[in-house]
Amino acid sequence: MGNMDEYIALTTRAKAEGGPELMLAAIEKLAAAKGFGKGAAVVAVGVVAVAGGKYLWDKYRPGQTEAVGKAVSVAVAEAESHKWNTVSESREMAGDLTLTVGDRFKALIRDGDVVMIEVADREDNPFPASGAVLEEISDFVLTDLDG
Repeated sequence: MGNMDEYIALTTRAKAEGGPELMLAAIEKLAAAKGFGKGAAVVAVGVVAVAGGKYLWDKYRPGQTEAVGKAVSVAVAEAESHKWNTVSESREMAGDLTLTVGDRFKALIRDGDVVMIEVADREDNPFPASGAVLEEISDFVLTDLDG
């Protein structure tokens, strides 16, 4: 499944820290405690993001705060417009997620075959999942996320 393990690790860590913003703040705080400046923290964020697919490094560089804010706003609006999908076959997924018949989920964003999903009525969202597996067990179509 390519980089699924990295997404699971990154998502698990972000949830443990209380969300991605708090994870980034923890990395900055750790860098400051070790005597590094904010620039070094951004590099640390980049290293963490490489493990999770390189997305944050491309989007979160010094001096690009406004561009990142706009990109995030666009991504959030796009994710909110995606339809809810219904599970028709129960399956244990990677990363401590089990989807059962009747569960509903929404695809948020895609990186290759890895799809970050929001599962309805769950407090511990989001979850990384294989797009191919989601297609097998639900009415989800991976290519619907392409445009």
